[in-house]
Amino acid sequence: MINTLKYYLKGRNLIIELDSEYYALSSSALTRTYEPITHVIFNTIPEDVELSDVDAYCIDLVKSLGLDPERSAVFLTAADVSKYVHGSKVVDSHLVEVFITIGIDWVSCLDTAVNIEAGIGNNTINIAVFTDKPLNRLGLLDLFRLASEAKGSLMALLGPTCLKSPSLGTPSDATLVASPIGNERYSGSVGRAAVSLLSEVLADVFRRLPLDRYVKYLLGGLSIDELRRLAIEVYRNCRIPTQNDEDAGLKILNEILSTFKDPNIVALIKGARFIEFLMALNALPGLMEGEYLSDSPGIIVDELVGKALAEYVNGFKGLLSYYWVERLKDEGRLPLLSTLPPITDDLITSLIGSILSRIYDRYSRQQP
Repeated sequence: MINTLKYYLKGRNLIIELDSEYYALSSSALTRTYEPITHVIFNTIPEDVELSDVDAYCIDLVKSLGLDPERSAVFLTAADVSKYVHGSKVVDSHLVEVFITIGIDWVSCLDTAVNIEAGIGNNTINIAVFTDKPLNRLGLLDLFRLASEAKGSLMALLGPTCLKSPSLGTPSDATLVASPIGNERYSGSVGRAAVSLLSEVLADVFRRLPLDRYVKYLLGGLSIDELRRLAIEVYRNCRIPTQNDEDAGLKILNEILSTFKDPNIVALIKGARFIEFLMALNALPGLMEGEYLSDSPGIIVDELVGKALAEYVNGFKGLLSYYWVERLKDEGRLPLLSTLPPITDDLITSLIGSILSRIYDRYSRQQP
């Protein structure tokens, strides 16, 4: 039987204790470049600490834990390390283990970093990959490459999005890979197992997100509350006579929450957002550069997805309400929508229109 690594929480630290001396390659705060290690530490930085000297902070931290700074690697994060995620697999008689801590308030877009939460927030995805398969320097580099490629790809597929592009991570992600020193120059099956583990644990993280956080990730930072406020703004153009705005706002919020709990709607919006990214990146044949973001009249995919969403939410009535909100937008009465790229613009317009049509529907059925 292959034993997994020993790991435990101590104060604001997750400590991983290796069963022998491993060689590491990392971009962590206290980094190790083809150096032997016996411990890896994930540390939650106290809010009142200013890191003017990262190395000194890490060395003092390791010493305070009774460990050897020369044989330790340290990850730093503002996230709560007690919420770490862990996975392990045995492949070809070798153990592969992955540890991840995640704090995603800032996201790295293709040309900038964007804060999708108020305040400074958490902005680090730390990944450590261990295998007991002996690798040489090229083998460790191959494993580091695979882990980095997998993290970037999985974040683009599963994680938070920017308004006009996928996100590949946060501004300060760090990765460590480690194994006993050996002669293997390719990670081979253990590399593939590491990618599989990263897929499983990251998918589980995003699947379990609170709904409001998931919606923000899905819509490039737009929150449920912003959608509610926009829907109320639209509703004021056609109020229900017997209902005050406060009650209407509560009904709108409940409809939004109910709508996003439908996995079919989430899947449609997620897929449409990927179409957005492909077109914004000029990655489709026949699409001239800049044509999509200028909202060329020859491109109607945004209206197609808006129509599909509206009809799914509330049939023909949802479609008519979507077109009504579109007219308000074209008249300049919904300025927030003018800041959104074409497909997201239509998704939000469709969503708000069809949700309001449900509320109007229920009111009309109650009338004599």
